[in-house]
Amino acid sequence: MIRFEGVSRRYGEQAAVDRVTLEVPRGSICVLLGESGSGKSTLMRMVNRLVEPSAGRVLVDGRDVAGADPEELRRGIGYVIQSVGLFPHWRVADNIATVPRLLGWEPARIAARVETLLELVGLEATLFRDRFPHELSGGQAQRVGLARALAADPPLLLMDEPFSALDPGTRRGLQVALREIHAETGKTILFVTHDVEEALALADRLAVLDQGQLVAQGRPAALLEGAAQGPVRRIFGEESLAFHRLATLPARSLARVGDADALPMLPADATLKQALMLMLSENSARLALPAEAGFGGGTLHWTDLVTAR
Repeated sequence: MIRFEGVSRRYGEQAAVDRVTLEVPRGSICVLLGESGSGKSTLMRMVNRLVEPSAGRVLVDGRDVAGADPEELRRGIGYVIQSVGLFPHWRVADNIATVPRLLGWEPARIAARVETLLELVGLEATLFRDRFPHELSGGQAQRVGLARALAADPPLLLMDEPFSALDPGTRRGLQVALREIHAETGKTILFVTHDVEEALALADRLAVLDQGQLVAQGRPAALLEGAAQGPVRRIFGEESLAFHRLATLPARSLARVGDADALPMLPADATLKQALMLMLSENSARLALPAEAGFGGGTLHWTDLVTAR
């Protein structure tokens, strides 16, 4: 879906992005992870031509974006940023309808799309469509921003640290909502964050940047499996690397057949990190895992968890 081919962006002698080659598969959530100044936002903004590369090229669906009209290109790409950027004097429905109106959609089609999207992002249409942005909480405003980015049904979403200004509980709720929306829509999402836990909660694929260079890429579990070295180890933290790796492994991978009666129950899609936290909070050395399609359920044991590789 997206391919960066040897892209660089220089400001004088300083390389904000340095010879990055990266492919983002269609239908995936690819997270660009790095510390402040690592080049992740600069790299992402090359996709919709908010930043032009000094060298290399960026392709979307096999087409070099340098040959596309910037306005037309951006109308076909959803874009969500930290500050949301809702128009303050427009109601929620009008904000969501921005791109469909530019594309000349019929009013009835726009109204139906607004209703659908509000429900998709977890806001009841009758309660929220006529509100103004100042009448929304931070989390609600970010959900409206996500709905606006989805309004014209673009195949690609760019998300630049969209949840970083929110409180932890709201942030976790939006991460869950984004995964659900991704599962329902199949969009390709390129997501920028400096937060390790957020990256692991969202990423199908992870790309780690450091000082403008791509230093690691791949599935999160594989990326952390081989005792990550150098910048990756620093970004994830020496002491917490093993703990973070538990967040990439499904709890069901260590399930045993056994009696689960009266044991604390994990969600079917829980990770080993979630299992560890539940064991500690419930003071239990065993947990139950529910049966689901292709999995007969079972129990998870503390001794298996702490020796997981």
